[in-house]
Amino acid sequence: MTKQQNTPELRFPEFNEEWHNYKISHFLKESRIKGNLGSKAKKLTVKLWGKGVVPKQETFKGSDNTQYYIRKSGQLMYGKLDFLNCAFGIVPVELNNFESTIDSPSFDFIDGSPKFLLERIKMKSFYKKFGDIANGSRKAKRINQETFLSMPIYSPTYEEQLKIGQFFSKLDRQIELEEEKLELLEQQKKGYMQKTFTQELRFKDKNENDYPKWETKKIKELGNVCTGNTPSKKQSEYWDSKDYIWVTPTDINDTKNLKSSEYMLSNEGFKKARQLPKNTLLITCIASIGKNAILREVGACNQQINALVPIDNNDVDFLYYAFEKVSKYMKRIAGKTATQIVNKSTFENIIVKVPNFEEQKKLGNFLNSLDKLIEKQSNKVRLLKQRKQGLLQKMFV
Repeated sequence: MTKQQNTPELRFPEFNEEWHNYKISHFLKESRIKGNLGSKAKKLTVKLWGKGVVPKQETFKGSDNTQYYIRKSGQLMYGKLDFLNCAFGIVPVELNNFESTIDSPSFDFIDGSPKFLLERIKMKSFYKKFGDIANGSRKAKRINQETFLSMPIYSPTYEEQLKIGQFFSKLDRQIELEEEKLELLEQQKKGYMQKTFTQELRFKDKNENDYPKWETKKIKELGNVCTGNTPSKKQSEYWDSKDYIWVTPTDINDTKNLKSSEYMLSNEGFKKARQLPKNTLLITCIASIGKNAILREVGACNQQINALVPIDNNDVDFLYYAFEKVSKYMKRIAGKTATQIVNKSTFENIIVKVPNFEEQKKLGNFLNSLDKLIEKQSNKVRLLKQRKQGLLQKMFV
């Protein structure tokens, strides 16, 4: 590790030379091999946020007035219109000879390590800084080839570039493997969900006997349904402390268990809200329809959310998973109205099939255990990506 001018904070010990400033044209030369016209071209595209080069999905063939250009595996590409959205990638072997327009130009490497250069230009300190400078005050965020090739970067010797590139290739592969494990767990859960709610997967009771058949019930038979409200925003004393959660649809994303919210109520504000106990099921019913979560603390919600407080013989964890099917149904019926909404009356009369409480508990615990495995693996992937970002900041100038 060294700290000297034009050198990174973190280095491999065998390197100590200063890094030098080069234009991108030192490493790349534009390739412009004419290909087919739009109707015949095998098209590829560059995904945003450094997600690589992929086949382009099309609903129509394309215009014969548009010229396409052949791209070769190993070439670097970027999207002119999405430069500021980190649209960079290297053409993979399987897309060799696919084509794009001049709005997604390609470049041959004439010097340096491809992986080193790709990682550097994918950093916000490159594409945002130089993209903003190049654009100035123009509305169209289009970066042409000449502008891109004139942008500067600091670079070490080829040997150090290569070692840095190899290091990040190994780290990327590690992230990829962990993402594959995560995807496998998610697919397993999807399969178990399908088997659970078609009743292909059933548990036995303590005597190894079958549980009773599932019953068909309306949501209002599963618990007490209420719609949230918003205490007056004009009364600052309702919002001047963080005593209670107050959930809005933006708080409900991929997280099953809610223990915090963007906005919080004071004791005075909570008195004006429709108060909910912990372990209440929340379902969005206006605009963003059918998002679910479990309120794990005493709190409240706004009027875009219907809350189900389960009665004693219903398990909130099971209901959370059962409501995945309810969510799909809600989206279908809400889509038929001018304003997407499922009102309380419609919501509480939706039909749900449920087993008895004991089997609900077992199924809820089983699916919850899968979610915990997924969460653990997801955190592993997230931490690896954070580690990579930290290393990028320290290993580049």
